[in-house]
Amino acid sequence: MYHSSVYQDKKINTTIIVLILGALMVGFSLYLTQHYFDLRFPTGLESKSLCNVNSFFNCDKTTLSVAGNIAGIPISVFGAIIGALMMVGLIIKNEDYERTMFFTLAVNFAGCVVLFLFSLLVLKGLCPFCTLYYIVSGLAFLLFFRKSHTWKPALGYLAAFAVIVIALSALVKMNIDSKSKAQSEVAGDLIKQFYSLPDLGSPKVASEFKIATAANAPIKMVIFSDFECPACKALSQVIPLVAARYEGKIDIQYFFYPLDNSCNPSMERPLHQYACKAAFAASCMPKEEFAKAHDEIFANQEKFEAGFVDQYIKDHKLEACVADPKTKEKVVELIRAADPFNVRSTPSYLINGVKIEGVLPPDQMFAIMDEIVRRAGK
Repeated sequence: MYHSSVYQDKKINTTIIVLILGALMVGFSLYLTQHYFDLRFPTGLESKSLCNVNSFFNCDKTTLSVAGNIAGIPISVFGAIIGALMMVGLIIKNEDYERTMFFTLAVNFAGCVVLFLFSLLVLKGLCPFCTLYYIVSGLAFLLFFRKSHTWKPALGYLAAFAVIVIALSALVKMNIDSKSKAQSEVAGDLIKQFYSLPDLGSPKVASEFKIATAANAPIKMVIFSDFECPACKALSQVIPLVAARYEGKIDIQYFFYPLDNSCNPSMERPLHQYACKAAFAASCMPKEEFAKAHDEIFANQEKFEAGFVDQYIKDHKLEACVADPKTKEKVVELIRAADPFNVRSTPSYLINGVKIEGVLPPDQMFAIMDEIVRRAGK
């Protein structure tokens, strides 16, 4: 007799647990799938993903790695299908379906362990939402392990599972191919325009303030920016996406260019009255913490009027450094480095010597940088 099982168990608690675990698997997977599409086919300026907590707990590393997809299909799609199939079992409720589900969850959990180890040991980081999926998958597998009699799948249901996976994967692949084609059509014109513009070279003075660094990087980006400039804030939200996507292939130097005459000799009046002080504060932070300071200051731009910059200086004990005349001299030196490039607005930036003004949407920036990497053979 087939008495004690997951789907045949009459206890309402078991049904609720299966429903919750399946729903969580689907939910986490759908979020990760959307994250994959946002990275591959961005449609505009976006703030940081909820999944990117810091450099270690970061979904981008996993999403953009070789483990992030199978034949171009985000691996999270398969997680969503498995979660949905588990919940379908609450309706079907028979032994053949349950043991096939048990087998599927066993394979799924084994894959989760492999992906977890790959992330930890190879990528040197963890995707928070992936990790949550791994945990929920483990709990689902444990539930079936405790209550099911056998894990040997029924061939009929296994074939049905395979058909469902193939059909849904094909639909996702068609969507991806369609987006890729549209992206390629725009990218072609953009790349031609980029390579038709003159290479203005690099600033004579190198900035010690780096957002990303890599030896022999094929992509060299120089940013002239103002912490109080709203468009610069928009660019600051794109840069982490760029740094993650081209990790090890890009060098990003940050040059202060406050639109404030208290430190910028090119300005006749203070368009942004807190910009110079914000630049001084950022320049006083330890160089290894500059990227973090860059993100934090921009994230609080709307609080400048309320005294954020002064509080930031106080919280980080930067008062003496900010007041030191040498700090201003350092910032002014970097401001003057923009003179040969005729910088008159922010943000302005150089990508391999080509000057760009304003904020390119991420997909356009990615198109240019992908081509640079391709031509460099990286």
